Parts: sequence; structure tokens; C-alpha cells
Amino acid sequence: MKKILKILLVLVSSLLFLVSLFIFYFSRLTYRHFFYFPKTFKDSLFLPKTDHLNFLLLGVDKRDDSLEKTNTTDTIIYGQLDFNQARLHLFSLPRDLWDYSLNSKINQIYPTASQAPDSAQKFTYIKDNFSRITGQNIDKVLILSTNNLKNLADILGGVDLYLDQGFIDDQYPNENYINNPSPQIPVYRTVKFNSGWNHLDSTNISEFVRSRKSSDLAANGGTDLGRIDRQQQLINALIDRLKQQIHSNPKILPYLYNFWQSLEHNFTDIELFTYALDHFSTLSQLKIIRHSIPTGENPKQDIIYHPPYFINRQWVFVTKDQDFTTLHDFIDSSLKNE
Repeated sequence: MKKILKILLVLVSSLLFLVSLFIFYFSRLTYRHFFYFPKTFKDSLFLPKTDHLNFLLLGVDKRDDSLEKTNTTDTIIYGQLDFNQARLHLFSLPRDLWDYSLNSKINQIYPTASQAPDSAQKFTYIKDNFSRITGQNIDKVLILSTNNLKNLADILGGVDLYLDQGFIDDQYPNENYINNPSPQIPVYRTVKFNSGWNHLDSTNISEFVRSRKSSDLAANGGTDLGRIDRQQQLINALIDRLKQQIHSNPKILPYLYNFWQSLEHNFTDIELFTYALDHFSTLSQLKIIRHSIPTGENPKQDIIYHPPYFINRQWVFVTKDQDFTTLHDFIDSSLKNE
């Protein structure tokens, strides 16, 4: 009996040592004190479980240069994470969608929110407005810049993505001209992505998500609608790559945590631990469903359409109803039918 107890004591001590060593390693790389993660883990056990999570992903390309000065959002995606069904539903909204309540395009919501006196009011403004637009109660907001995207690509070692239709954009803003405006430097440069497999990393991922001048047709990769489709493809590829790397290379976790901390969002670490602990097996089997909102120029068949006139001298998209009722119905039915 004493021998068995000694063996158990050695095993427990070894396990505690390994756990302590892991916490020390993780804390050191993430610049947290030793007891931060054990306490966060303990606190996460008392958070109520949730069946789904509604979130908003905003892609921001902040520009303040000779070609453009803007803080608007290029990417606007509403997502619902259904933990019970292991499904991630994604709906992309065109940035030029007109909001009659705010008398502006929806890509102006983020810059307006950024003027709030604190982050709590900023996120509340974003959540309230996009909850009204989508008809869904937005729980969380995640804001991703072009530089953030480059950093993530480096951490993951790049990502491979298949394009049915390649594209060439000969009007992509030239960084050399932006950094040093000169008549001797071309204002624009050409970027090219071939049909088939493309490897994206920090050297070309921003061109992939930002390009919208390659064609007059969305099907050929041009226009904002073509860019929306590419961005959703990239999200799929990034999530697949993320799952693969976490399973094959767990040493990447502290670097992913540091990356997460560099983002603008209103998630807490306690909430992240809760999602991971309660739904780890679900997240590892996640199926991504991209819902394409009918968008075009025909109000009889399109949920979102371009009217034959400007609003406030701006090229915009609108919905049939100024209160977004038809958009609400489309999102509701899409979520229920899947």
C-alpha cells in the first residue's frame, strides 16, 4: 500500500511540476504574471454557458497619406457561432450600404464610434447600430487592421488559398509613392493573383484583401462585391490553417494570444477560456457556412441593390425597406434553414 501511495505521490508531483512549467513558459511569453492564467481559468468555470455567439468583424484600413485619408471599414461581416451545431455562419455587408437613420454609409459607424470618450461607449455604439441593421443581437466586436492581418499570416506561416478565377489589378496604390510622393514614382502598381492555388503571407495578403480595381465584374475579382467574396474565402482558409497549426504545433499558442491582445475587441480572457473549455471539441470540427446576400441592381430580386440615383451625392447600396426589414428576414431565414 505504501508503495502505491509513493507512486501516486510521484505521479501527482510530476504532473504538478509539468503544469507549473507550462504556466511559467506561457506566462513568460505572454508577459503575464504566473498566477494570471490559473485565476482566469478558475473564474471561467463560473461563467454561464452559451449556445451561440453573435459577433461583428470589422476590417479597417487606416490611411492618412497623399492618396487617401480615411478610417472607414472596408470589411463588415456579421457572424454567428453556433456551438451546438458546430457551425459558423458568415454574412458580409457591403461597406456602401446606406443607413437612413444615421444618414451615412455603414462604413462610417466605426470612425464615429472611435470618437467616443471610452472603449465601452465605442463598442456599445457599434453593437447597437449593427444589431439594428442585421436584426441580430450583436454580443461581441472584433476589429482587424491590415497590419494585424499581416502579423497573423506570419504567425501561421502563411496560408494557401484556391482561386477559381485569378485577377490582375493595375490600379493598386503604390506604397513607394505613398511613402515618398514624387513625379518619378508611379502612383499605382500592378498586383496579380493566378487562378489555382496561391500562397498568401505578409508580403501579399493585404493586396489580396484590398484589391478592387481588377475588373468591372465581381465574378472576375473586381468591385467591392468581388473583394467581399475573396475576403470570405480568406477567412475560411485562415480558420482551417489556424486549426491545423494549433493541433500540429501547440507552441504557437502564446504567440496567438499575444496577437489576440494586440487587436481591438470587447472579449475578455475569462470569456475566451469559457468558450475553449466548454466547446473545444465543437470548435475543432467547425463548419463554415458563407451566406451570400442577394446584391445587385434589381430591387425585385435583390435584398441589397444599387438605386439609379445618388444619395447625398454618393454611390450607395440600399435595401427595399429603410429599416432593413428585408435584410432581417433574409438573415433570420438563413440561420433557421441551415
